[in-house]
Amino acid sequence: MKAANQKSAGFTLTELLVVLGCVTLLAATLLPALAATKLKELSTQCLGNLRQLAMAASICQTENNSIPWSGVNQLWFTPLNTAQNSGALHLLCPLAVKTPTPNVGNYQGKADTSWAWNVLSNPNNPNSGNVLTNGGYGMNGWLYQWNGALQSVAGGWLPAGAGTNFFGSTATVSHPSKTPEFMDAYWPDLWPYAAGPDYAPQWYPYDGGNLAANNTPVYSGMGRCFMMRHGNRPPLAGPPHYAVSHAVKPMPGGINVSFVDGHASYTQLDDLWLLY
Repeated sequence: MKAANQKSAGFTLTELLVVLGCVTLLAATLLPALAATKLKELSTQCLGNLRQLAMAASICQTENNSIPWSGVNQLWFTPLNTAQNSGALHLLCPLAVKTPTPNVGNYQGKADTSWAWNVLSNPNNPNSGNVLTNGGYGMNGWLYQWNGALQSVAGGWLPAGAGTNFFGSTATVSHPSKTPEFMDAYWPDLWPYAAGPDYAPQWYPYDGGNLAANNTPVYSGMGRCFMMRHGNRPPLAGPPHYAVSHAVKPMPGGINVSFVDGHASYTQLDDLWLLY
């Protein structure tokens, strides 16, 4: 017979609550660190994608002096894929793999969502069908080749006389380490225009977006890459009034950018105004 004062084996309710509290506290401490590590890993993969794009662009530019523009259903995808003989380009940022709704071309993306574009299935046959392509990066439009195909349609979105602003070749880029080539973006390309009519150049270096999209100015010019896709938080859209918001420092987050010299790096939103 057990003694009356013998304690039964096991934990008391108080002890269980203390253990549960410790586990909860430990999880609350570790989970943000694990999430930040995962975001950093995905951001590193994104930089690798941008370096691959820069390498393919370098091959293409060596052969053509610049990146040929062959129509709205080819843009830079076709010439760069042709130059990248080893395989398809990685157009999706790992932090923006979600597809838009509806996933139809041509549809703008978001900070955490890819854009959708109709790309010609056979670049040598203009009558071939389009293939829906998703991506998360945009190209500096002034690196396109100012050729007849672009000139014939450029009046729809570029200011008069804009042809003189194209680089022509990478040899004419005076600051290759500070001139963006590819970057995280809502749209496949951007058109930097330092002499924009609406803002001082130092405030709005990417003016001159698609004139047809003036009813959605957040997606034209600088707005096409102004997002907080990378940093210590999940992807978010940039402040809605980005030109005015520049007066508030520091702006949170940033994007990944590859440059004409081939390197790629994380760029804070504030630092976008320091690029060429």
